Amino acid sequence: MRALVLVNQGRPASTRRARLDVGGVRRQQIVTAVRTLIATEGAGSVTIARIADAMGTSRGVVNHHYKNKEDILQSALQSAMKDASAATDQIVSERTDLAETTGLVVRLAATDSDWRQVYIAFLAEAIHHDFARTMIAETDRTFRQHLSRALGDQSGAAVVLALMRGLALQRVVNPDFDTESALSEACKLLGQWTHPGTMRIGS
Repeated sequence: MRALVLVNQGRPASTRRARLDVGGVRRQQIVTAVRTLIATEGAGSVTIARIADAMGTSRGVVNHHYKNKEDILQSALQSAMKDASAATDQIVSERTDLAETTGLVVRLAATDSDWRQVYIAFLAEAIHHDFARTMIAETDRTFRQHLSRALGDQSGAAVVLALMRGLALQRVVNPDFDTESALSEACKLLGQWTHPGTMRIGS
């Protein structure tokens, strides 16, 4: 009898673990759907109804896993920036030349990756909405710190981030913008810059 009781007591814990796993998968599905919506239609287009429609599910399912739309948007931006950080890790960890590093990272940001589109969409929303402005400020601070640790240079990290943002925005407003020429000129300037930090600036 005692063995039977122990078995029965064990089932709810196992069930709870399974439910937690399913919940995590569902949250990731929601974030993925939201990133796609933001990248294609902008952050302002995201509603619980649109998310549910994109996922082929009900609004109740979305509301069950996220308390509100802002919570969802925050998760989507954090997810996008986590991918951006991962994508730059290898680049910045293997080089000490700021000009070369900047060129490689900015070229990465100029691709049609959805994390870049998500970031720019939030950047646009930040002009009018405090929520988006706060999120962008925190995202920039975190990403700049991430680059700074990898580069060993805070000023260099700020320059890389500024160029990533500036050239990416140019691509948005003008798809024919010559990113390579602009980047080449920027790297020439960076090659002449000296800084007392640990990173070698230019040759």
